[in-house]
Parts: sequence; C-alpha cells; structure tokens
Amino acid sequence: MSEPAQEPTDSPAEVPWYHWIWVVPAAMALRLWLATLRVHSNVRHIDDTAGPVVILLWHDKLFTSSLIANRHFSRRITALISTSKDGAWLVAFFRVMGLTAVRGSSNKRGAAALIALTRSMRKGNNAGITPDGPKGPVYKFKTGAIALARLTRSPFVVMGIHYQRCWRLRSWDNFALPVPFSRVDVEFVQEPAPHQDEADEAIAQRLENSLNRTSGVAAS
Repeated sequence: MSEPAQEPTDSPAEVPWYHWIWVVPAAMALRLWLATLRVHSNVRHIDDTAGPVVILLWHDKLFTSSLIANRHFSRRITALISTSKDGAWLVAFFRVMGLTAVRGSSNKRGAAALIALTRSMRKGNNAGITPDGPKGPVYKFKTGAIALARLTRSPFVVMGIHYQRCWRLRSWDNFALPVPFSRVDVEFVQEPAPHQDEADEAIAQRLENSLNRTSGVAAS
C-alpha cells in the first residue's frame, strides 16, 4: 500500500479564501489611492508589438507597478512574486488589478518559476521582475531575469520609478508608499536582449546602474 503524497515544503503561501471578503474592498481603496497620483513619464507608450519584453523595476517600487504597467504596455504582464506570505497578499492585490503572477524566487521554486515565466512569454505575455527581490540585498541585481531573457530571446525594459514624496515601511527594502496626490516620475529605458558573448555579470551591472539612475538611487 503506497503512502499518501506529502505537500511540498516549498509550496507558495496562499491567501485563505475567507480573507477575500476584505481583500477586494482594500484593493479598491488602493486603486483610489493610485488614482490620486500625478504620474509623469518620458514616453507615453512602450512599443512591445514586436514581441514580449522583460520589465525590470526595484522591489520597493511595487506599489505603483500595476498602475504604470497598465498605462504603458499593450501586452498582458505576468509578474514574478515570492512564495512568502507577503507575496501571497501581493498576488491577491495584483489579481484585482488585472495582473497575473508566477510564484518563485532564487531560493525557492526558482526553476519552476523560470519555466512558468518562459511559457507565459512564449504565449505572448510580458514578464515583470524585481531583480533585487524577494529578500535583497536591496538595489542589487540578481541574474534570474537575464536567464529568462536568454531563454526567450527577449529585450529588457528598465522601469525606473521615482517618488517625489513617500512614506517608507520598516522592511528589508524600506518599501515605499507614495503620498496621495504627489508626483511620480517614471523613466523607461529599452535595453537589447542579452548577447551570447556578454557575461551575465556584465549585463547585470549595466542594468543595475540603469535602474539606480532612473529610480533616483544614489550611487554606492
């Protein structure tokens, strides 16, 4: 007689069904918060008609990512979100905002997440990645996004977000919440797909520098 299958220890955390009673109203309130922000960007629309792109932003700017992405990209976006409890709430919020998510990180379910994102991009969706997530170090570019771009032969779009005024949470990345009615500056930089002769470390450093510059991060 076979033993019953055991639940994988690295299964992503999920929001219990009964919490959706207040998740949806809370997400609607956040939508109203986002609607007060004055977003200024260097381009009105990103041309992703030629094929999917890998969108990059720092983890502390996730709060406004759905608002900006929905305004500037024509393709659907699949976001990479951590397997933690915090990630579960973020997935719930993104679902209400019209974005889908793949759960994983460099530490847990990394290979499975890479495969899922690759499949999503081959179906025509853009991918959204925070290369310093899910636990940092803050503003340090990990190479998972580069592996995805190599597999799909896709270019990058750096999405640098800078809040003129914000509150900071006491988290590993000092997660930022823009003050209602404040200004948000967004700078998009389109970068080519990784060249086969260029090392991942060199690409990561170039993209890290671009993200820091466009996000208003002081050089370390």
